[in-house]
Amino acid sequence: MATNQVESWVAREKLETEEVEENLEAARQIKTQDVEVTSEGEQQIKKGVAKDGRISIEDAQMRHGRKSRSVRVDGYKRHILKDIDSGLVRAVGLTPANAPEASVTQSMSDDLQLQEVILSELHIDRAYLNCHWVKQRDDSMKIFCKAYPVRRGDKFDKTAFVLDWDSGLIRCPNGISLAFEEGKTIRFGKKNCQSCPLKQKCTTSKTGRTVSIHADESLLQELRQRQLTSSGGKELRQRVTVEHSLAHVGHWQGRRARYKGLRPNLFDLRRVAVVHNLHVLMRLEQKSQANCSQGSAT
Repeated sequence: MATNQVESWVAREKLETEEVEENLEAARQIKTQDVEVTSEGEQQIKKGVAKDGRISIEDAQMRHGRKSRSVRVDGYKRHILKDIDSGLVRAVGLTPANAPEASVTQSMSDDLQLQEVILSELHIDRAYLNCHWVKQRDDSMKIFCKAYPVRRGDKFDKTAFVLDWDSGLIRCPNGISLAFEEGKTIRFGKKNCQSCPLKQKCTTSKTGRTVSIHADESLLQELRQRQLTSSGGKELRQRVTVEHSLAHVGHWQGRRARYKGLRPNLFDLRRVAVVHNLHVLMRLEQKSQANCSQGSAT
């Protein structure tokens, strides 16, 4: 009940200012998300993390997030868009740690328009597959991304089922065909699977095999086929330079947010990206001078 006592004291001393109210509201928010009352009427800390829960008294926009089950991110996430040919960072973005990666691409696209830059290839992490660049792409846009792995133990995985995009039919290893739509789950059913001679290699379900079709399955199938080729693997490795640049930017900016709020920290990220680009331009100039010196020597 500490917040109630503080509120009473503030009212009694007539200290209701905008700054005081802002801090009291932060305390109320944290109490609501992190404290619960037991059946005995006692207060205790809640187990788990509240959805979109506030993690900082000073910065209301910081959040908990995860890159994977084992890797946690607190505060904000950096995003960069790098020109692989020149090495320059063309645009950056910043989101609360719990925001989907795809949510940042629209603002980065606005920055590209100001530079009159048009994307022809996109080398991305899987987390960005739902971004507007991918969803709204035309035939001229090439997407390079490592596809989600397909696993099903010792049973037939999804790749054993043939998708006929022209007819809209999916065919199982036993030759049974059903209509499919992207974003839907296909159920072959007990009738088709019960007497199938390949059932032992396909499913143990009593109701028959199911196959989930991703909302962008055609793209994922294209990515899987491409990454199996030598040229496709080479293209995928180009994204390593993006990770290097992101690491450099993170090293110069530091692990802790320099300011309070998303917008000031986005400004700081842009500042560091400019520093990164100055380093790149300096290396390009040094390389150009070295090439000129070699040419003169010969």
